[in-house]
Amino acid sequence: MTRLAEMTWPEVARAVAQGATTVILPLGATEQHGHHLPLGTDAIRAEALADRLAALLPDALVAPVLPVGCSDEHQGFAGLLSFEHETLARVIVDCARRMQGWGIERLVLLSAHGGNGRALALAAARLANEIPDLQVVTLGAAPTLSQALIAIASADGIPAAAVGLHAGEGESSELLALRPDLVRMEQAGPGFLGDMSNLVLRLEREGVRAVSPTGTLGDARYADRARGERYLAAQVANYAERCRQAIKRSGTADEAIRS
Repeated sequence: MTRLAEMTWPEVARAVAQGATTVILPLGATEQHGHHLPLGTDAIRAEALADRLAALLPDALVAPVLPVGCSDEHQGFAGLLSFEHETLARVIVDCARRMQGWGIERLVLLSAHGGNGRALALAAARLANEIPDLQVVTLGAAPTLSQALIAIASADGIPAAAVGLHAGEGESSELLALRPDLVRMEQAGPGFLGDMSNLVLRLEREGVRAVSPTGTLGDARYADRARGERYLAAQVANYAERCRQAIKRSGTADEAIRS
């Protein structure tokens, strides 16, 4: 058992005493994901990625997912919940202080929403200043497609534009793998399919609705459950390697992560 929310406090205390001094904090968002995916898509993905990463980190515990992130670029769509970047950063720092109080030495911030990146950077900077003994590892904060995912899609003949940055084939395939009961594939359709490389700045300036009235950036019609599993596996493998490198830099034994 690794989920904090499912453990009693004595179980947590025993786990920490036995060396479980890493906490993975999954961060999601509550925002539109086109006509076919639920508002909680990023929270679902964050929790799943955290659980899978914890399976490779024998000394890691998984905190409850934070389901609200920084999503103001989705204003104009019903259902939006969002924090200011400063607010989310404070929440992370506040939680980290309490974690250190019961023995945590490493905090892994795993975000499944690229819009949380600024808040994570603020939090990491404050923690480095206020709790220098706490190692902070940030994962998934970049609002871009990874080359690993693009390679998987390309091998299946899926163009990067279809994979998309938001509610496209990529996220839709992952949700088909994780929660197919929440995916309305009959409502899936193409959204913005232009150049994604410089799109983030425009989204921050104009909002998603100005770019895609449906809220989709990509083409979910290509979504496939098996490919979604491959996407998730590639992300977890990347995250595990980055944690391995961080642990090496901190002087912790390489064996802390199972290959």
